[in-house]
Amino acid sequence: MAGADLVLSLPWLFLLLAARALIPLNVPPIESVAITFLILGCLGWAAGARVVCAGTDGLRNSDFALQARALGCSEARLLWRHVAPNLRPILMAQFWISVPVFILAEANLGVLGLGVSEPLPSWGSLLRELEGLTAISGKPWVFVPLLLLVASVTSFQVLLVDQEVPS
Repeated sequence: MAGADLVLSLPWLFLLLAARALIPLNVPPIESVAITFLILGCLGWAAGARVVCAGTDGLRNSDFALQARALGCSEARLLWRHVAPNLRPILMAQFWISVPVFILAEANLGVLGLGVSEPLPSWGSLLRELEGLTAISGKPWVFVPLLLLVASVTSFQVLLVDQEVPS
């Protein structure tokens, strides 16, 4: 968890920019998608890892785990048969929280020109048209990608709130 603490202590956007700056920008579009997702995955794991680790520690020290150990259950069986199924709500919540974060991070990279290459559409490349206020005065339709981005991120949060956590 020391590695997760280190990653969480650094500003995420600056880490994304530094990692993306090390890679050349003149790569084919498919490779730029893979590079962007790889960078987001390599830098975005720490928050979810801390939550899952805390949930696992809580379940490992619970009464049912103690009873399973008393019955002679091995650590591997305890993990896969008892702890992992009870981590499902935590994993699902972390997934639904992480998706909007990754969408916004990709949009930030795309606005700066460091995300997905041009022939492929991305939120950031669509939002890059909003850079100049003089350019949007006569074209109100350029706000549509921004409104759709806000709607999609909000829908993930609404979906997370609507999910029931089994007790």
